[in-house]
Amino acid sequence: MIEANDDFFAPKQSAGFTVKEYLYKQLSYWPLFLISLVVCIAAGYFYTKYARLKYKATTMILVKEDKSTQGGGRGSTDLIVNAINGGPTENLDNEIQLLRSSALFERVVEKNQFNILYYKVGKFKNTDLYLDAPFRLVPQFIGDSNHPVNIAVKKFDDQAITIAYGPNDKLIYQQVKWNTSFKVLGNQFIFVPRGNLVAEDGNYLVVWSPARLTSEDILAKTTVDILDRKTTIIQLSILTENLKRGEDILNALSREFMQTDMDGKNAISQNTIRFIDDRLDIVSKELSGVEGNLEDFQGNNELINVPNQTTQSFENSNVLSKNLNDISIQQSIVQMLSSYFDNPGNQDKLVPSSLGINDATLTSLIGRYNELHLNKEREAPLLSSNSIVLTDINNQINDVKGSIIESLQNITKNLKLQQLSLQQKNEQYTQFLSSLPHKERVMQEIKRKQSITEGLYLYLLQKREETAISASSANVSVYKQIDSAKGWGPVEPNASYILGYSIILGLLLPEALIRLRSILNDKVSNRKEITDKVYPPILGELVHIPKRQKKGVAILERNLVSEQFRNLRTNINFFQRDKQVLLVTSSSIGEGKSLISLNLAAVMAMPGKKVALLEFDLRNPGICKKIGLNEGKGLTDFLTGETNSVSELYQTLENLPTLHIYPAGPLNQNPGDILISERVPVLFEILKKQYDYVIIDSAPSGLVSDAFIFGHYSDAVIYIVRLQHTLKKQLDFINDMLRGKKFTNIGIVINDVKTGTKYGYGYGYGNKYNYDFGRQKKKGTVKRGKPAFA
Repeated sequence: MIEANDDFFAPKQSAGFTVKEYLYKQLSYWPLFLISLVVCIAAGYFYTKYARLKYKATTMILVKEDKSTQGGGRGSTDLIVNAINGGPTENLDNEIQLLRSSALFERVVEKNQFNILYYKVGKFKNTDLYLDAPFRLVPQFIGDSNHPVNIAVKKFDDQAITIAYGPNDKLIYQQVKWNTSFKVLGNQFIFVPRGNLVAEDGNYLVVWSPARLTSEDILAKTTVDILDRKTTIIQLSILTENLKRGEDILNALSREFMQTDMDGKNAISQNTIRFIDDRLDIVSKELSGVEGNLEDFQGNNELINVPNQTTQSFENSNVLSKNLNDISIQQSIVQMLSSYFDNPGNQDKLVPSSLGINDATLTSLIGRYNELHLNKEREAPLLSSNSIVLTDINNQINDVKGSIIESLQNITKNLKLQQLSLQQKNEQYTQFLSSLPHKERVMQEIKRKQSITEGLYLYLLQKREETAISASSANVSVYKQIDSAKGWGPVEPNASYILGYSIILGLLLPEALIRLRSILNDKVSNRKEITDKVYPPILGELVHIPKRQKKGVAILERNLVSEQFRNLRTNINFFQRDKQVLLVTSSSIGEGKSLISLNLAAVMAMPGKKVALLEFDLRNPGICKKIGLNEGKGLTDFLTGETNSVSELYQTLENLPTLHIYPAGPLNQNPGDILISERVPVLFEILKKQYDYVIIDSAPSGLVSDAFIFGHYSDAVIYIVRLQHTLKKQLDFINDMLRGKKFTNIGIVINDVKTGTKYGYGYGYGNKYNYDFGRQKKKGTVKRGKPAFA
């Protein structure tokens, strides 16, 4: 008996995946794999045979290092060129992106008319003629540049050409003369013959496409990559249906790329000259302004030659200082003489010399004064004090003294005036010398700005001449096509690759279908899904039973089904040991509950055991119908009290006399009420005494509660799970019944297992027992079922 404790409901550890399981699973679908391989290989063969051939053309472009410093070379260190170009660059990834630009491809298409395609129409594929077409289409006017134009050429001769255009169901035919303009859907073209034409019922197709669409198509087929990281070589390759066309596209692309580089250099030169001219005009005005400022500053501050002016100012200041010092000395001497004359004690004394005073009058007067004193000293002893001569001498001395004093006063005034004048001049020189550093600094700033502006002006003049000389000479592109484009092929379709891909696809498609169906399948497909999810043990597995065996008792024949039921009988005996009441139920109808109940009861009765099979699926009884028994009285009669004798209810089979089958009896509108009547326990008490085994075929427990009522009287529950019928979510219902203790002893029987498979599709009982049932298999008694998707 199963103990539904916490350990019992612990998470189950599922078995790991093995390669053997996977191989067995895939081998069961070998017809699907075989069909897929045949179809894919056939499709690959026809694709190889009728697909358009593609050729590969390649060329290489060398990116040379441009060391020129004129005209905008990549190695230029020129400030102006780098300012205009954004600085030097040597990044090959940038060159690759330039080569892959849509604008470049569109120019190549427009210049070379690669957007006009010529095809020779075949039964299975069209052939690209390119230059081999007997005529050329020349566009004159394109009214609609967004949509391609298809022109079918039906026939032509040396005079005219017959074309057709428009929808396939409404073709418009038109005969056009050579070199004559004609209109197609608002566009104007001319057909030009090539060489001597021979009349032909041609089947050609001419396609004009917008340059934008064609360039995008060519760009998608073109590969641009670096040949080697150690070199500066770029390799271009293209896949086309016409080898010559591919080579011409690559050559034209190389030429246009080099021409674009030279055009860019010329544009840079012109832009540089224009830029320099603009700057020259601005700098010239700035230079004139600076020179004017210098002129005004020197004029306003009387600055001509600052060093000379500084030296002269220092010399003049020294001279003035010396003169002021001399004047101060003379003033002191004059003051001393004045004090001498003012002193009464010096009245009769001689006056000192002028002591360096440069005044002739004063010197003459002092000399006269001294002369008179000397004369007085000679005459005074000889004359009386009242002598007229002595009086005259004294008068003369006084007159001369007064003149000397007056002269000294005049000299003092004159010296003061000279001193004031010299001091003013000295202050001027001092102020000039003190302000000279500031003026010199301002003048130096003006001169510095003048020098910078003048240097920039001369530099711009030089660069303009250099740029003009560089622009006048022939520019050489930094790109060089090493060799003309060369092609080979066809490279596509590659038969070996396509065969390999076809085989791989042929194997992957069935695998994808199998996995998709497995993902979408919500039904139980194999034993592993059951064991990984439910806790009760698996008592047995039953193979798919053919319809002819479902009408009777399948175990009466010697076949795989009978052996499986015997194996189930053995497992049940080990499972329930001395338990005689077995309840057979399932989650829903159609899971083989009645068929298994009948055959299980039969295999239990074969050893001579007395077995009672109760058809208690009162809502949908089916056992008696399967074996053709009379559906007269039954269990409902006993439960409703219509009869009290159990022996009147059962029916037997001819080959199994110990198996008593109790029909359901007349159907009742309320079977649920009948099953809870007081006579149900009485019925089971009687049956337990009379039979070794009582097998109850009840209604599905997932739909109605009938099975739970019988669970109280059952010793074990046989729960049927049918592959490809029972829903995966219904497996949880089994665990819920155990947790809720609605059933206490449950065993799982897996029904409708497909034979010949293993791991995920049954255990291959057909293979296991073929040695026992070889004859029956030849006679058709054993049949393989269709494999179920996992």
